[in-house]
Amino acid sequence: MEIASVSQERRSRGRAGELEAEMTSNGKGSLEETRKRLVQVGAEEVSDQELVALLLGHGGAVQEPPLGLAQAALKEVGGVMGLVRAEPRRLAHVRGIGFARACLLKAAIELGRRAAVPAPPESRPITCSADVMEWLRCRLQDRKHEAIYALLLDAKHRVRSFVKLAEGSWSACPVDPKVVFSACLENATPCFILVHNHPSGDPQPSRQDLELTDRLTRGAHLLELRMLDHIIVSRGGCISLADRGLL
Repeated sequence: MEIASVSQERRSRGRAGELEAEMTSNGKGSLEETRKRLVQVGAEEVSDQELVALLLGHGGAVQEPPLGLAQAALKEVGGVMGLVRAEPRRLAHVRGIGFARACLLKAAIELGRRAAVPAPPESRPITCSADVMEWLRCRLQDRKHEAIYALLLDAKHRVRSFVKLAEGSWSACPVDPKVVFSACLENATPCFILVHNHPSGDPQPSRQDLELTDRLTRGAHLLELRMLDHIIVSRGGCISLADRGLL
């Protein structure tokens, strides 16, 4: 068994050396090996560097081996999560990537994000914050700027639309209550859930969040509308102001 293991290790080292030589020459052979392995054992068994290299092998003239480019790019932006958070313009300035490959990377990341988002809760009534929190978290937790949205619901509390009302900076997003109420009236939806994200990662409501909630609750009552909840989304979790008795 020990002799077999040594022989196998030598074969592995020999193959690794061959792949390294192929990568150094033009990068094509190692990419072909990665593609074959992805098909044979599944994408989940392929490393971050190799997945990025498969994307970088397209979208422009290959000046350097894609595996080397992938390693350098991941190091520069801070790993996979750095790729997720980086703007296309930022990626385009990473050595060897450029505009076309930056767009390809962001498109692949966005497709993966959309595939991970649960189906929107459109057909069933919303009975509690848990019915929408996971859906909202997947959609909003990685946004870089604070933004305010509204889930517009019909009289049976079924979601009819999800609209962006305002977008601000990384730490604040003012919104005029008239914009919120206009969205409800234009869509003929008597109920709504206010939603906004905290890019800081801390979902705790600020004083401004509580003041906005109070203004909207009182204003909605005057217009015979109903604010069901105000949900704050962040990478650190989600908070429902209704669940905390702050509505």
